[in-house]
Amino acid sequence: MKYSGLYFIPNQTSQPADSSNTASALISSLETHFHTFTRSSPWTLTYRLFRDQQPKSDPSDAPASYAHTYQHFLTHTSLSQVRAFIHVALPTGTGSVTAIPASQSDAHALLVRNQFAALWSPRQTLSVQHGATYTGGIFTVEIGEVRAIREAQGGGFSSPGVVVCISTVAGQEDSGAASDSAKDGDAEQMDLEFVQATIRELWGKIREGHDLRKAEVREVLMTPEAETEREVEDATVRMWTRKAIKHQASSIKIIKA
Repeated sequence: MKYSGLYFIPNQTSQPADSSNTASALISSLETHFHTFTRSSPWTLTYRLFRDQQPKSDPSDAPASYAHTYQHFLTHTSLSQVRAFIHVALPTGTGSVTAIPASQSDAHALLVRNQFAALWSPRQTLSVQHGATYTGGIFTVEIGEVRAIREAQGGGFSSPGVVVCISTVAGQEDSGAASDSAKDGDAEQMDLEFVQATIRELWGKIREGHDLRKAEVREVLMTPEAETEREVEDATVRMWTRKAIKHQASSIKIIKA
């Protein structure tokens, strides 16, 4: 199955030029270290986050904690050219992923924003335009500058950082009968740990020689439960939305540069 890991490098200034410089430096490093990797079609991403509105309470009551539900809209051309994804994340940590036609994503998000404002409030809009894609062997590396769009403030934008996605193959992709070792839980765990280590090693090479000490690089890896093609797709969507939202930052591994 396809397995991916994300690395988010925060921009210390939020200035787009600084993120562009970081992205260019990482691309140059990848091309230097991996001569056999070839550049392929660029990728784009649009992400919108909505949070449910907290029910109004009696002013005389003591303030009570409230666990929010989040709704994520994700359009990512590397995942699908024709579909967008809606991930509803419940406070319990569970949730669901639904696919809709990509052409309807903007209209659906506007419907939630304008017609259901009493239930959902917009929290964040992010995009990646003309992201770089490199392929080599069983690896695919995507690098893109993330832009935060201020839709309610005249359409300006800032850049919170750069995202790097490294994808490879974990386990067997053969549709035939799996070997006994592939069925064994310990063997699968060892394979997953090996794939994760390989992704981290590749990331280490890409960032080699770049001073990221002031940036708390965030690492997000796919959950290992996915088996079918649909489950892998859903797990990939959840991985991207985990990177994008701040309320789950405690579950994201922080890597000291």
